[in-house]
Amino acid sequence: MDQSEILRLEAVAALGWRAPDEHRLGGWVLRAASGFTGRANSTLPLGPPDRPLPEAVDEVERWYRARELRPCIVVPHALPWPEGDPLEDLLVARGWPLRDGPGIAMTAASAPVAALVPDAEVVITPEADDAWCAGYHYRGGPVHPMAASLLMSAPFQRFAAVPAGDGTVAAIGRVAVAEGWAGLTAMEVAPAHRRRGLATAIIGALARVAVDEGATNFYIQVDETNTGGRALYRRCGFTDRYRYHYRLAPEP
Repeated sequence: MDQSEILRLEAVAALGWRAPDEHRLGGWVLRAASGFTGRANSTLPLGPPDRPLPEAVDEVERWYRARELRPCIVVPHALPWPEGDPLEDLLVARGWPLRDGPGIAMTAASAPVAALVPDAEVVITPEADDAWCAGYHYRGGPVHPMAASLLMSAPFQRFAAVPAGDGTVAAIGRVAVAEGWAGLTAMEVAPAHRRRGLATAIIGALARVAVDEGATNFYIQVDETNTGGRALYRRCGFTDRYRYHYRLAPEP
């Protein structure tokens, strides 16, 4: 993908996981959600800012510090690395370290993903019920108070679950649809139920919902180090398209 395509998909993905607190600096979108998830608490540069680049970064710092959040900017770029990118070069010069490792955006056509044959009963709901929320652990932690707002922030979203038979869920996932794209988020399989094809069943079921809603393409954003997840998505028809990483302001 070229940079214009990357930024177009980033703009669509932002609609599928939209922070409740947003501010524009020209083509930059500053986003805050009490620190829950990097995507909802980072500045997304979709175009030139409305002021010189150093001043824009200064304003990002002020805006996040006022919210008691560490300033963060996401840098989406073509593979393998953003050579000669003025923003990346400025952040490096100012000593902004990377936050964790980079992420990979993967895409697929929706129809083949929707053709995946389910190996389990998948229940689709318009909202996340208590059992679904109990099965959701962002980065292994408990559900954040901001999670409910972000999970319902897309123009259209649906939630999938494979019941475990004891009032809990064995696997969950969420799809958000905006502007012809469908995004997978919150994919999780309980440890006791892994390697049974449940994640594939969730992905196929959500793809069918997305196709019915008019989505022709799918995307998912995954940590580069999540080799198991990336292998699963490749088996489901996804391919690597671009990389992104977060840079954090130095601690004061």
